[in-house]
Amino acid sequence: MTTQPTTARPTTERPASVRRAVRLLAVLVALAALTAVLTVLLRDDLLDSWSAGHPVDADIQQPAFVPVAIVLLITFVGLVGTLVPFLVGGANWARHALAAVVLMAAIATLAGLRTEPPAPFVVAALVSLVVDAGILASLWSPATSAFMRGAQAFVRDRD
Repeated sequence: MTTQPTTARPTTERPASVRRAVRLLAVLVALAALTAVLTVLLRDDLLDSWSAGHPVDADIQQPAFVPVAIVLLITFVGLVGTLVPFLVGGANWARHALAAVVLMAAIATLAGLRTEPPAPFVVAALVSLVVDAGILASLWSPATSAFMRGAQAFVRDRD
């Protein structure tokens, strides 16, 4: 199958929006790591915060925050680490997947804020929400969309 020649050649050079998204994703991974470290260091404060919302005589067992935080960090780093090279290569599906991961992280962060965690977690959560917004804006900027279309056209033309 032959493609029609076009007068304007789409660019495959990475725009600033893609580079910004990658940098912000690295910041988000660092914030996730910080949150995991805070979970280990401030475990007792987290348990006290959690216990404040639950009666003493309740038959609810205290949650184990540390293993969950570590597994969540490993999963998040694995997802982002796998998807970023595809994004940089122009795979539009990776942009969709990263946007979904970031959106789910934002929803989980908002849900975590409802539990009134200790102050360091609130600060990290608020910073991560700002970073989430920056990532989503970068992923869906017109320059990123043009890059995705250009990279896909480049791959089609090579075949």
